[in-house]
Amino acid sequence: MYSKEDLENLKLKAILYLHSQRGQYSGYQECSVIYRNKSSSYFNNIMRSGRRGGNGIMATYIKDNNGDPQCPINNNLDGLFFSCNTDFDTGMPPEHSPFGEKRLCIDAYEMLFLDDHRMYFSDFYCFNSNKRGHYVNIVVTTPGSEADDFCKQHLVAISRKKNPFIYCRRGSKTPRVSCGVRVEIFFTDDVNIKELLREELASFEDCECTGYSKPNGLPKNLNCPHCNLEESDDSDTESCSDSDDSNSVPSYQYSLQNSWSWRYYNECI
Repeated sequence: MYSKEDLENLKLKAILYLHSQRGQYSGYQECSVIYRNKSSSYFNNIMRSGRRGGNGIMATYIKDNNGDPQCPINNNLDGLFFSCNTDFDTGMPPEHSPFGEKRLCIDAYEMLFLDDHRMYFSDFYCFNSNKRGHYVNIVVTTPGSEADDFCKQHLVAISRKKNPFIYCRRGSKTPRVSCGVRVEIFFTDDVNIKELLREELASFEDCECTGYSKPNGLPKNLNCPHCNLEESDDSDTESCSDSDDSNSVPSYQYSLQNSWSWRYYNECI
């Protein structure tokens, strides 16, 4: 399992990758909703009343092995995944999903930024095909909860107002999400869908289901040079620095510090 120092280094690699993107992948887009795709039967069971139904409460469950096998939250933390990124042309969630034909959309500001939630960086990865780009996972917790205690011990905290992945400036109610990576939110509280629907903060919509999801998650591409921590990182330190300082940084940190994105990174932490 990754240490907090490992995760800090993985976060730096995510930022370096993010700021290496060009064109439409180099900026930010508005994130008015976060969304979750599942089968119709999944949501029907949640919305069903009575002892056999969920009574409108979408309950958290244990995180699977999707992504980096060393991610600390794998099989250790309960939550619900939501996607953030939208189609570049329409500004809306994509018309298709491998996770199911029914989509729940929830107001992003209400869900992530209105209450006093905390955010933590937990993972940066791509899959073996490498056709769907890179993913960053952000864990959202309630202060004082068991999930928050776990995250404070094992993950890297990030600011909700200043971070390179998803943020909301003071005075704004429209979050912005990076176009350079696919940001996924792991929300660690149960979600009362009925209440959100009643307050018109959530809605259901249909989409095309393309493919299927693997029950225990998809493995990370361990050969990708962008999102893996390699043993050679430490050995490269001498060749990347003119200093004999024993506190020299790994090569990817050196690259970040000497890029235009380093100043932006410092503004976001």
